Amino acid sequence: MEPVTTNPVTKKPCIDICEFNKKDICKACGRTYQEKKEWKRLSDDQKQAIWQRILVSHGSGKGKQPRALRALYEKAKHKKPKHKKKN
Repeated sequence: MEPVTTNPVTKKPCIDICEFNKKDICKACGRTYQEKKEWKRLSDDQKQAIWQRILVSHGSGKGKQPRALRALYEKAKHKKPKHKKKN
């Protein structure tokens, strides 16, 4: 699948079709309910690892949802990272 980028993709992979199966995995993006709930608290490396996993599991098909997920990843991958404010 996709090689890991230099800068991790930290944008959430939500494609606005949230429906969880019996295993608490979103049918659209592939994240678990727990991953979705804790996304903001995850490290950049954890987010990148989730992206890599869901691109294989949910982004590899030819349908509308896999295309949307891959497009979101590509758009986020090419976006310049935001610098966090220092206090």
